Amino acid sequence: MLAAAVFVCLSFVLPSLTGAPWVPSSNEIVRKMLLLSKVKPGEEVYDLGSGDGRIVIISTKEFGAKSTGIEIDVFRAFYSKLLIRLLGLGGRARVIWSSFYRVDLSRADVVTVYLLPETNDKLMPKLERELRPTTRVVSHAFRFDWQLIDSDDGARIYVYNPRPSASPPGVLPGVQDRPT
Repeated sequence: MLAAAVFVCLSFVLPSLTGAPWVPSSNEIVRKMLLLSKVKPGEEVYDLGSGDGRIVIISTKEFGAKSTGIEIDVFRAFYSKLLIRLLGLGGRARVIWSSFYRVDLSRADVVTVYLLPETNDKLMPKLERELRPTTRVVSHAFRFDWQLIDSDDGARIYVYNPRPSASPPGVLPGVQDRPT
């Protein structure tokens, strides 16, 4: 009994120590995150700290993405895996029980996060190193120290490209020089 109580307590404490406490985004916010990051059918969406799997499920069901959640809490990982199976999304959605620091993110087209500012800061080098130049990172509530691609300040959703294509010095990615 004591072991079970310790296990349950760790289930709530461990995510707080390694990334963020579990505070689920509403389905409305999830849809705005996916719309703002322009998720297309067949793209790979990775949700870091996927909690109950709602981003994985909505991105798969409503946007046609192949989605991967990464969750360190064994209970939430098991719950979301079960939910994915019950919804028949098993071939297109999955949840990995692990720390997102240990999972290769190089296949991602879109990475979603709702993490604390200090976790975002710690995660930045991994994202810059592993993500492709076309990958978008969408954050709910807390910003990264990158140039924004798009945002919804009212909903506190921010979209970034941590590895923009090479541009000449002084030219922002996606902005072309105009003859004067």
